[in-house]
Amino acid sequence: MLLAGCSGLYQVTPTAGAIGFEGAMTGWRTASTGGDGPHATWQRRADDDAVSPPNVLSVTATNHTSESRFNLYWSDQERFRDGVLSVAVRADDGVVDQGGGPMWRVQDENNYYVCRFNPLELNYRVYVVANGVRRQLATAIVDVTAGRWHRIEVAHHGDHVVCWLDGRRLLDVHDATITQPGGVGLWTKADARTSFDDFVVSAK
Repeated sequence: MLLAGCSGLYQVTPTAGAIGFEGAMTGWRTASTGGDGPHATWQRRADDDAVSPPNVLSVTATNHTSESRFNLYWSDQERFRDGVLSVAVRADDGVVDQGGGPMWRVQDENNYYVCRFNPLELNYRVYVVANGVRRQLATAIVDVTAGRWHRIEVAHHGDHVVCWLDGRRLLDVHDATITQPGGVGLWTKADARTSFDDFVVSAK
């Protein structure tokens, strides 16, 4: 089977005006959707491989064993309804799950959109989470390498969501579950230890 989104030649580069996780993340919070146990630990830390040096934001410990837990780091001070957002994502580790991605139109820890890749499953998906229940909106088979940076980009206008991975448009869907503006953030699942950098939010 041919895998879409092959990214062997794609290079993730820094973006002017991106959130590079260099300063204090005022207004950002850790949270969780579902599962049991404490929240995951998210840390700003220096990384020689950072897209926007010197820091990245990483899940350094999940602090739980729940396979159904979604680990969140988000802010409602940056409001997003329509526009474009993107982030560099690196899958560092994980046995049950790997990878992650951005979340947007976040109302609270149980209501938001999320787009993510998973190197273990070789897929790229966009979901809506409503009342704590995740529903898949679109999926693509992809060849993504753990341990290296990949770029997720999302455009959401009205009920239309389009998602790119490493510059390739792979997901295109309509959904009107959440129509109001919300916060933005970052998402992983279960035991995925993931790093993020160069987070760009361009709201309209």
